[in-house]
Amino acid sequence: MFDSFVLFTPALPDKIVSRYFEHYLKKCVSDLNRQVNFARMNGRFSADSERSLSVLPIIYESFLEQGIRKKFPVEKIDPTWDEETLQTVLHLYEVESRKALSKPTRDDLLSTYSSLTGETLNDEEHVAQLRAARFRARLRALESVQAGHLPDTEHTHHMEHNEETPVAQQAPSPECASDDKAPAPENEPQETPAVTVISTPKQPSPQVERTSQSASRNACKTMKNLENYFSDARDDALTATPDTWSDDIAHIFWRTSVENNMSKDVVKQRGSDIRRFMFITGISKVTEIKQAHLTHWSDSLQKFPKNFLRSAKDLHRTIDEVYLNAKHLPPNERGLDSSTVRRHVKSMELLIARARAEGNPLSELETSGLKPKKKSSRNKHKSRAVFRADEARQLFSHPIWTGARSAGRRHEAGTTLVQDGKYWIPLILAYTGARRAEIAGMLVTDVQIIDDIPTFVIQSNVYRGIKGEAADCDEADKLTRMVPIHSQLIDLGIMEYAESTAHKGHTLLFPDVVPAPRKGSKRSPTEDLALSVDKFGERFDDAWRKAMTIALKGNRRKLCIHSLRHYVNHTLLHCGDVLDVTRTDLVGHIHSEGDESINTSTYRDETPLHVKRDAIEKLPRLM
Repeated sequence: MFDSFVLFTPALPDKIVSRYFEHYLKKCVSDLNRQVNFARMNGRFSADSERSLSVLPIIYESFLEQGIRKKFPVEKIDPTWDEETLQTVLHLYEVESRKALSKPTRDDLLSTYSSLTGETLNDEEHVAQLRAARFRARLRALESVQAGHLPDTEHTHHMEHNEETPVAQQAPSPECASDDKAPAPENEPQETPAVTVISTPKQPSPQVERTSQSASRNACKTMKNLENYFSDARDDALTATPDTWSDDIAHIFWRTSVENNMSKDVVKQRGSDIRRFMFITGISKVTEIKQAHLTHWSDSLQKFPKNFLRSAKDLHRTIDEVYLNAKHLPPNERGLDSSTVRRHVKSMELLIARARAEGNPLSELETSGLKPKKKSSRNKHKSRAVFRADEARQLFSHPIWTGARSAGRRHEAGTTLVQDGKYWIPLILAYTGARRAEIAGMLVTDVQIIDDIPTFVIQSNVYRGIKGEAADCDEADKLTRMVPIHSQLIDLGIMEYAESTAHKGHTLLFPDVVPAPRKGSKRSPTEDLALSVDKFGERFDDAWRKAMTIALKGNRRKLCIHSLRHYVNHTLLHCGDVLDVTRTDLVGHIHSEGDESINTSTYRDETPLHVKRDAIEKLPRLM
């Protein structure tokens, strides 16, 4: 594809692009401030206006990262967006993409360039360079207006291009050169005294230090800034050598993730924890962390809204705005729960341990006192209720599994039986002991016949991983499980269902786990919307919860869909002729070190499929 572009002229110099960027940034900031203030003072600044302002940076970032497309890239859709935010993003993306490529915008771009340089622009590559500069300027202007301050354009070329020498320090142009002292020609030999030059480490100037500190402070202003900061730091952090290791928190985090072999999901979670620490404290260097900062951070976690970051707007709020919004929330909607706080503390402990291992001079930092006390594990098995066989039978006597009034009224008894994800997933959980996402995210190709035994192959795929499996692990380290299909599922028609679903061209075994675009949605029907699903099966949680409440007459024991996994494990655990290793190979429990002997953890092969089938058939029929 790229070979099809024939480039006849050199690219525009960085100096020219930076000059255009600075000029357009000033214009954007001025126009945005005037428009927003005018709308506010006229009573025309609505919630829709605020939503548009908050999503425009997402759109410009997409233009810069993925290019200008007709539709918003599906991989950029945040599953935490509400419907209004999603529709705003999709609509504004189309508006802005059309505007970016329109003739009036192009004419304005060419006119501005001509007025700045006195030259005419004809090359399409040059137009593309300036178009990207416009996007960066608009992005920066939006961030600055939202933060309530005017950007310092004196040094914007440092951000636009990473040049060794600032434009202001380069040789002056002919218009600016002094008449009585013209600069020496660049290549003219200079007479130098015969001295011995002693090389000394170059110390950063106060101006460079101030600029660096300012950049770090700006990075901590919003969570969105921090996301970009971490993304930009990744490659440098992972290619650095011990001689060039930095004390930058983002850099140390990326090396921590490699050292601890974190999966993609864990990296996402731990990274968010670390960024929140930086967001609260404003600290970007690990050597700056003091005990007081850790205590302040721990205290602040109790002020945060429980739903922080579930809205795209939260990414662009300052810490003061977050605290202000939290003040108006009821107490039960503020403060992270104890298990989440412990996870945050653990994330910081991993970071600090890595920083010490790299030789950073840290003060004495104590984190154990920051962790909320754990509940007693003495009766840990009682922490989640386990289905009993009679309760499971009660659940599956609900109309979802026996016949409903209609496809839209599944909680009322009738003669309509719909065998979809809502029907199959809980049944499969009750006969495999798998996790909800493992079953809800299976592909049609995961239903196989191996050695004449119908089998579910529970493995990671492009849509979802497997708990405990690193994203980039070798084949030998994958946590794939082969689970024979229980005879009752076969009698109910699971094999025919899988074949029919594949024949319809679906990739997922349960395509209805993916929310369908609403009527009038801007999302293209050709996009693979499954890539935007964050938690497979979550779409049906409300229906299953209501079914349990109805079938179990109030569900006083607070059983949930995950309780079916516990039911399978409990049942197999008490079958005297099912070995622990067989049960482990079926349900996928990962033992902690010391739980297994070397004979069961190392010196053995996978349990034979026919042995697993015999164990699965020990589970009683529930319908």
